Formats: sequence, C-alpha cells, structure tokens
Amino acid sequence: MLRWRRSLQLGFLGLTLVAVFLVGGHAERWCPFGGVESLYAFLTEGQLLCSLGVSNLYILGGVLFMTLLLRRAFCGYVCPVGAISEETRRLGRRLGIKTFRVPERWERWLSWLPLAVLGVILFITFRASELLFRGFDPCYALIGRHGEDITAWAYVVAGGLVLGSLVVTLPFCRWLCPFVPVLNLFSRFAPARVRRDTERCRDCGNCRRVCPMNLPVDRVREVSAARCTSCLECLDACPTAAQGSLSWGWSRGRAVRWPRPVL
Repeated sequence: MLRWRRSLQLGFLGLTLVAVFLVGGHAERWCPFGGVESLYAFLTEGQLLCSLGVSNLYILGGVLFMTLLLRRAFCGYVCPVGAISEETRRLGRRLGIKTFRVPERWERWLSWLPLAVLGVILFITFRASELLFRGFDPCYALIGRHGEDITAWAYVVAGGLVLGSLVVTLPFCRWLCPFVPVLNLFSRFAPARVRRDTERCRDCGNCRRVCPMNLPVDRVREVSAARCTSCLECLDACPTAAQGSLSWGWSRGRAVRWPRPVL
C-alpha cells in the first residue's frame, strides 16, 4: 500500500514541478484552495480574484466530492506540500532524527489552529479583494510563477516547514493548512474509514505509532475523525491486518451509512 501511495504522491509532485519550472504553466490555477478564496467574490460579483480561474472552482468541487467519499485522501495522495513534508520526515529518519510526537491532548487543541488561519485569510482576502496571503504562502512558493508575487517570506515559511518536517510528521498539514477546515466539513461524513476488530487486535499500538495525524487508532472501533487522510499506514503496520484486525472501506455486512460527525 505504501509503495503505490508514495508513487502517487511523487507523481503529482513531479507533475507540478514540471508544469511550473519546465513548461512555465500557471499552476496556481490548479489549487483547490484558490476556489475557496475566490468563491465569495465569484458569487457576489461574478468574477475571480487576481490570476485565479474557473478551473480553481472545478478542481475544488472535485476535491470536495472525493473527500465526501474517501475522507481527506487529497492530503494523503495528491497534495504536493504533503508529499514534500513526508519525504522530508523519511529523510529525517534516515539521518537518525527521532520523531517528536505531540501529546494527544495538545494534538486536539492544535487541530483547531487551521480554522483560525482560514478565518484570518478569508477576512483579509474579502476586505482587500486580493490574494494578499500568497506573499507568505509556502504553497504558492512551490506552484506560483517565481519572481512575480512571491515574497521572501513565502520562502522563509516554506523553509521553516521543511526543517520542521525533519522532526515532526506533517506539521503544516496538521496545524497550519487553511484548507483543512474546509476538507474536514466533508471528511467527517465519509463512509469509507478504517475499522478495528477488537477481538483480533493484539493491542500492540503499532497503528497509533505510525499514524501521521496522531490518531488513537488502537483505542477506537473505527477511525471516524475528520482529519484522517486515508493513508492506510496503520494497515501496513498492523501484524494481523490480513486476518481482519484492521480493515478499510465501507461497512461489511451492513448498509452504507453516514456516521455521526467527529472532528
């Protein structure tokens, strides 16, 4: 599982880099969060902000539909920033850098930070009718047209996140990404999820230790948290997954249901 997921991540990352640096394309119009930033202006004024296009709205719709079915699979398989962060953490492990795990209590509080970041960005964007945040956006430092609207701060923030990823798994995706609250609204209703058979589980805790989102997989019957990225790392780490201790997908032996929302 991990090999084909990593292949998808690196494939989308490579496609982005080729489009920006070799083809000279405007990859900013591929960003689904651009659709979020421009949605209000599009609905009220019939126009998009700055250099964004209708493609941002189409891609946003596709990502949200995928999230409604497969949880935050966009984060775990498609997002180039997530791919860079995961590759950096792998490098950190090869260098012998121990992963810093945030206590679960802190994780719950920190998981609300993206909502505050989103609120600030949307407020500034709506007031100015311009994408002022992109001057500090590490994502824009990757997909934007370099030398135009990117400030040094975007590279500073991006560099800080890369350094942080040497020690912490997915710090930007877990605590700072403004797209996370939007995805969580849809992810929490997704029927596809990891389920744990308590009778076959050995309580080894491997699934919890490898979870990049620091979810307590070993203590729940099913992972219903909205921030699950469907990476399936827990299934690969489970010594009894082949016997059904951990499974992923829709409910087996019962109708598909839309479960109670959980953050």
